[in-house]
Amino acid sequence: MTYYQRRRLYRRIYRISLAVFILVLVVGGIVLSNSEPPMTPLIVDFLATKQSAELSEAQLQNLHAVVADQQQEAPLTMRFMSHFLMRRDLFYPHIRALVLYIDGTPYLTVADYGVANQIIAALKKYDGSESEVLAVELEQEVSFRPINVNLFEFSGYDDADSVLQYIANGGVEVISYTIVKGDTLSQIAKNNNSTVERLIADNPYLNNKKYLTIGDQLVINRPEPLVTQYVRVIESRIEQISPVEEYVDNDQLYVGEKKLVEQGVPGERFLTEAVVYRNGIAIERVLQSEEILAEATNDIYYKGVKPLPPQLADSTLIRPVTAYRVTSRFGPRRLGYHSGIDLKMSIGTPVYAAEAGVVKSSGYRGGYGYLVAIDHGNGLETYYGHNSKLLVSVGQRVEKGQKISLSGNSGRSTGPHLHFEIRLNGVAVNPEKYLPF
Repeated sequence: MTYYQRRRLYRRIYRISLAVFILVLVVGGIVLSNSEPPMTPLIVDFLATKQSAELSEAQLQNLHAVVADQQQEAPLTMRFMSHFLMRRDLFYPHIRALVLYIDGTPYLTVADYGVANQIIAALKKYDGSESEVLAVELEQEVSFRPINVNLFEFSGYDDADSVLQYIANGGVEVISYTIVKGDTLSQIAKNNNSTVERLIADNPYLNNKKYLTIGDQLVINRPEPLVTQYVRVIESRIEQISPVEEYVDNDQLYVGEKKLVEQGVPGERFLTEAVVYRNGIAIERVLQSEEILAEATNDIYYKGVKPLPPQLADSTLIRPVTAYRVTSRFGPRRLGYHSGIDLKMSIGTPVYAAEAGVVKSSGYRGGYGYLVAIDHGNGLETYYGHNSKLLVSVGQRVEKGQKISLSGNSGRSTGPHLHFEIRLNGVAVNPEKYLPF
């Protein structure tokens, strides 16, 4: 039977008993109102005995004084009965409840010692069944102190689960969080056991922002248990050993490049550790012993040792045309690999040298159509294809920004455009690494 079921039962019994008691007093008063000797002292003795556990000395003295006054006037009268029955503290039963204290601060009231014992046991319980528990400690002092409360006005807890839930979410920890790349409010809220609405309420400036800014600070109020549990255990587990990377020099790859040629196989090891948990989260691990179950094999990589091609500063080159629209960029495409960038424009648009140099080629060359190729030195070359007219000749020295041709639609072309290409040591590279288009 739960506390509230008991309370309803006690209330019914008490009301019936009280009604009978009052009825006896009323009937007795009527019958004995003119009789001698007066019965008041007997009633006083009876009630004093019945309520001695709940009446203070001052209350008893007050009761005797009232009765003495009544005795002087008359035997047991209706006036005395009314005065006596109006004493509310004599007719409402009290129960012994328990107040929960955490570090000396009262928080709530529970119905009885059974509930209190369940709470203490749950706070000191650890569910890691496969671990050897060394100690379970509570950071805060948790205690229960008895208190008398009115049975009908008691509003405390009748079950341990509700109290444990209150303890788990009763505190608040305030932290400062710095926004990093990839963060979203929903993910931040989830990671901190909060909600997006709560984050916005705690950080009003977010109402005026459309996007999060990397580096911004958020104030996060996240639930923190009122009682902190520390558990020290000995745990055993199997951990995977990751393959180690092993490198072999390769002169076909540039410095800084690597290529996996043989995938390693992970190993396993058996670990025994001393672990400290704080509210179920491991905060410290100390290795006690280790046993290798299976050795890992290495990942084999080729490591590039080939010197890097000459690098260009962003400001070295200029765009070869001033008015254009990009129609095809560098890299793979449906008809094959594109070695440059295509810039659409009207036939006859002037084309300019991207950098000073010597004309290496000026003439018709297969798919390029009418092509100008300029050697700028240090392995750098630029190509200008599909022209309609060439304005320079082989061996001619040209300056940066000098007009070298007029755009066209010659060679393998699907429409009027300029094919612009950059080569480093004979290898085509992405022009957009060096020029904005």
